[in-house]
Order: sequence, then structure tokens, then C-alpha cells
Amino acid sequence: MGCQKQYCFSKVPIFQNLKVHEMEKISRIITHHHFDKGEIILFAGDRKKKLFIVRHGRAKVSHISTDGREYVMRILEVGDFFGDVTLFNDEPQKSTVEALEKMEICSLDGKELMKILAGTPITLFHMLAQLSARLEETENHLSEAISKEVSERLAAFILKSANSAKSDTFLLTLSKKDLASLLNTTRETLSRRLSTFQKKGYIEMAGKNIKIINHAALENLLL
Repeated sequence: MGCQKQYCFSKVPIFQNLKVHEMEKISRIITHHHFDKGEIILFAGDRKKKLFIVRHGRAKVSHISTDGREYVMRILEVGDFFGDVTLFNDEPQKSTVEALEKMEICSLDGKELMKILAGTPITLFHMLAQLSARLEETENHLSEAISKEVSERLAAFILKSANSAKSDTFLLTLSKKDLASLLNTTRETLSRRLSTFQKKGYIEMAGKNIKIINHAALENLLL
């Protein structure tokens, strides 16, 4: 099924400098997919030669350790892409990608995409910049997991989520188990910190909805 290119490309930084004829070429190699919450979009070990772009919704990227524990590495949002490891390095997918809510994904045929990118170096440059930013984010995440307290990591997550939602109120699409994994803590510790934040008047929670009440207090935790 074809995907309208304006939807797939308008929110993806790596493709925003393409010329009209280049957009037309890429639009012909795109297919459009729907996923329900909990569906696996990509399994670890897959060798699909495709680049995937999040059109709507959010997904988690997780890794299963040798002892069977799941570690949430990052959250994919609108405009993010994945599948590049297999596409560029001819390596199997390292992590599993699972839909956190109803999602729409655009996939691009890898071989055809590489042919087009060969003639558009500016796009390759922007893709490299995005990959570098992702690596930096991963390094920062690891650094925070080692050097910062759980309260600091939670405050940073809440502020970032509100910023992404462009609102003081946002929906927590992650389960507490997944959020605890992302923040490198236990579910019990996470619950205690959320309860403390509410008692201190930093946030309000109603089910999965979180509302920031005191921005300054959360920001002070990061200083």
C-alpha cells in the first residue's frame, strides 16, 4: 500500500532537504503499516533490508540480556527512524521494537533507498548527523544512569516528555516496568519517587496522565 509522501517525510529531519524529484523517487519505495499496542514491529535477529520511520505513535526499543531480563534502551517518537543497523552494516537487528500504542510506520525498501541516497549526499549527511545525535543521547543516558540519582533521572524524563507533548500534561504510554527499566531502577523505587513528587506538589497523576505543577522544582533537581 502506498504511503502519501507528505506524511512520511514532513516530520523526518533527514529527508527535509530533498528536492521534489527526489521525494517522488522515495515515495515510490514506501509502504505504510499499522500496528496495535504490544505488537512487535521488528525482532532482534531480523535481517530486513528496510528503513522504518515512525509516522504516528510511539515504540520502545529494548534488548534482552542473556539472563532473560528486558532493558528498555530508548523510546521512538514521530519522525524517528530505525532499522539502519541492518541497512548500512549488513548486521542483524540488535534490539526488538515494540509498539507502545496504535502506530503507523512507513518502511522504505533498503536496496532502492541506497541507490537514491547515492545521488543525494546531503541526505546522507543529515542521516549521519541523526545517528551521531542518537549515539550522544545513548552515551548521556548511560552517564546519567551511573552518576545521577533516580529522582534526577525521573525529573529529566518528565520534563522531556512534557516538552515533546508541548504541554504540562502528557500521557505516560510506558508501563511502570518499562519506565523503571528505561531509568535504570526498580519498579518499586520508581513508584516511591512518583509518590514523593506528588506529595511535594511537583506533579499530579490521574491514571496514566501526568501534569507538571512545579517546573522549577523539577528543574532544580537537575542542577
